Amino acid sequence: MEVDSNLQRPHSHTNGNDRRLAAIERDVAVIVSNYSTKEDIVKMELKVLERFSRLDANTAEMESRLVRWFFATSVSLAAVAFTAGKFL
Repeated sequence: MEVDSNLQRPHSHTNGNDRRLAAIERDVAVIVSNYSTKEDIVKMELKVLERFSRLDANTAEMESRLVRWFFATSVSLAAVAFTAGKFL
């Protein structure tokens, strides 16, 4: 019984395949490590909702300030106009 000579020595393309397989495994490991879990997404959603609430509060505060400023400016301009009207 003869042993096939090809079985006794390693194939030259096996080493190349091993390197390619190792590179693919490394790439897949990097991809998997960058996945977001449901827990990560929920945490991010809570952060976004919190920041939107703060933004809404800041917007409401700014709107209130602008209304007060506009009213005060209108009253002041009316007073100046009436005062100027008295002297003309």
